[in-house]
Amino acid sequence: MDIECPSCGAENWLENQSRCFHCSAVLRRCVDCAHYDHSHRSCQSLHTDISIDEAEHPSLLSLSTNCAAYRYFRAASP
Repeated sequence: MDIECPSCGAENWLENQSRCFHCSAVLRRCVDCAHYDHSHRSCQSLHTDISIDEAEHPSLLSLSTNCAAYRYFRAASP
């Protein structure tokens, strides 16, 4: 699945990459995942709290980076 990098906007193939080919930003963000509960700031699949900073700006050590339950779903902006 092609997704747009949240940092630079480049198209990336999500299944093969954890980082953007152009700017090296982490592609899998909790805020873009179908399992992330925005109101409770938690992952429904992993049953764990995830801060908004971690959800929006993950590092290579973040849960979302290699999460097996990750399901890309970009909600419309409010």
